[in-house]
Amino acid sequence: MLRRFTAVSGMMKTKLFLVAILMIILPAMAVIGDEPTPPGQPDAWLTTTGFLFLSSGRSGLNLNGKMFTLSSNNGGVTFYPPSYHFPTPYQTRRHKDRAPITTAATTRAPTAVGPTTGVSVCVRYMTDYMYQTFPLFTVSPKKSTLKLQGSTDVFTLSYQDHNSVGLEPIVYLWPDITQEIWTSVCLTVDTSKGVVQLFNGGYMSVREVLPTQYVWAGEPVIDFPGFDGQLTDVHMWDYPLNYKEVFYYITRGYYGSYNGSVISWSYISYSNRGRAVMEDSYDMQAKQSIREPEQERGLKEEKLRFFSMEEEKRRELF
Repeated sequence: MLRRFTAVSGMMKTKLFLVAILMIILPAMAVIGDEPTPPGQPDAWLTTTGFLFLSSGRSGLNLNGKMFTLSSNNGGVTFYPPSYHFPTPYQTRRHKDRAPITTAATTRAPTAVGPTTGVSVCVRYMTDYMYQTFPLFTVSPKKSTLKLQGSTDVFTLSYQDHNSVGLEPIVYLWPDITQEIWTSVCLTVDTSKGVVQLFNGGYMSVREVLPTQYVWAGEPVIDFPGFDGQLTDVHMWDYPLNYKEVFYYITRGYYGSYNGSVISWSYISYSNRGRAVMEDSYDMQAKQSIREPEQERGLKEEKLRFFSMEEEKRRELF
C-alpha cells in the first residue's frame, strides 16, 4: 500500500512540474509576432532558453495566376528561392518591452548557386512608359550585379558599375507570334563565351560581345525597383537559355514547357516594398464571373417571384 501511494505521489509531482513548464513557455510564445510576416517568409518560434529560431521546412508559394502592381513611387518587389535566406526588415521579432531579437535569417550567410556558365531571366510586364527609359530589374543586387533598363525599342544592360551594352530587339524571333497584353522579355548572359542577348516579344537582338569579362557569382535574387505597371511570370536560370527554351517561354509553353532552374513562378518567395500589391492576373480575372449590381439583382429576384406566383395561380385554376 505504501509503495502504491509513493508511485501515485511521484506521478502527481511530474504532472505538476510539466504544467509549471507550460505556464512559463506559452505566455512567452504569445508575445512573438508584433510585426507581420509577409507571404513567403517563415514563422519563428521561441525556445525555453529565450532564443529565437526559424521554424524548419520553409515552403514556397505558387504564384501562377497572380501579378504584382508596382509603382515608381516606392513600390518594388524582390524575388528569391524559398531555400534562400534573404534578409528582410520583416524578419525581426520583438518581445514586449524588450529590445528586438533578430532571427537567424538576417545573420546567416546566404547560400548562392556558385559560379556557372551564365544566367538567364525571363519576365512578363506591362507599363505605359512608351518613350521613356525605366529600370526594369536588377539581378543579384549584392554580388555580380546586372541591371537592365527598358524602353520601347532599346534596352541597356549595365554590370560592374561602369560597363554597359545596348540591346535592340529588332530581329524577328519567329513568324506568326501573336501580340498579347504582356510584354515578354528574356535576358541571357553566357559568361563562358562572353556574349549577351535580349528577347522582347516576337523580336530579338543580335548576340552582343560584352566589353569586358563578366562572371555571375550565383546570387539567386531578382529585384524590381518599381515602375508604373504590372509584373508576372518571373523565372531565373543558372545557365544561358538556348533559342528553343526562350521560344517556349515567349509562346507561354504552347510548344514546350518552361520552368526556371533557380527561381520559378510556381515555387518562389518574395518581399514587397512600399506600394507594391499582389493581385489576380488579368488571365484569372477574365475567368471570374461578373458580379451583378444589387439593384439589378433585386429586379431579377422580383421577376422570378412574380412568375412563380403566376404559375401557382394557373395551376389552381386548372
